[in-house]
Amino acid sequence: MVNSGWTDRCTFAIKMAKELSSYQMEVSRNNLNLERKSDGTPVTEVDKASEQRFRDALARAYPEDLVLGEEGGDDSEDGRPRWVIDPIDGTRKFMRGLPFWGICLAFEEDGDVRVGVVAVPGAGLIYAAVDGQGAECNGKTVVVEEPAALDRSFVTMPPRTCFEDEGFVKDFDVVQRAIEHDPGFLDAYSYGLVADGRIHGLLSCGDRWWDIAAPVCLVREAGGRFTDLRGGSPGEGKVNFAGAPGFHEKILELLHS
Repeated sequence: MVNSGWTDRCTFAIKMAKELSSYQMEVSRNNLNLERKSDGTPVTEVDKASEQRFRDALARAYPEDLVLGEEGGDDSEDGRPRWVIDPIDGTRKFMRGLPFWGICLAFEEDGDVRVGVVAVPGAGLIYAAVDGQGAECNGKTVVVEEPAALDRSFVTMPPRTCFEDEGFVKDFDVVQRAIEHDPGFLDAYSYGLVADGRIHGLLSCGDRWWDIAAPVCLVREAGGRFTDLRGGSPGEGKVNFAGAPGFHEKILELLHS
């Protein structure tokens, strides 16, 4: 049964993704008022303004919904529907004018992600998914793709140092040796590429929930799997893998062999 509340929220999220994409594309990168967070990662006035624009629109459209946002903090409560937002996933790429940053908007209800929208403004793409209703990109259905063989697969990963920091460098090396090509980590865009079958998988580390909430729904609804390396739920503080189901199983078997 189609949940109209989730469908309506997806429509809202797509509308906001388009508005935020237009805003971010029009911003001059000559004066971004760059700051550094306590963990050393960059944040600009555009990150903050984008999240506030979303929060303001949400307060008008769905005042009962709460928000966990990368820049604006967590005003959610246990058991209440909430949005999880990363206004610019890939701030460093945005700062440099590289067309790979993304906007991640997810809606959670009853302990699961029900709506996931990932926009890639620099590529003019908006991926959207609703629990139980499939996934699309710019209105066209997308599905994951199985590689012809493990050594013909395309898997994207963050830099090796990320896995060193998390204590999973052996997993990184095993996957790198087994695949054909790593096209480089493109933040939220990488998950869109998994969903539409242009790459076969993504091995990630150091995720925060706002980085992956929307992609979890997107990959799942495109027919893929998204778990930690033990096949459990993906989450913060874990190394996660997203990919086509058969390929996902092969990678986890490889890592456990």
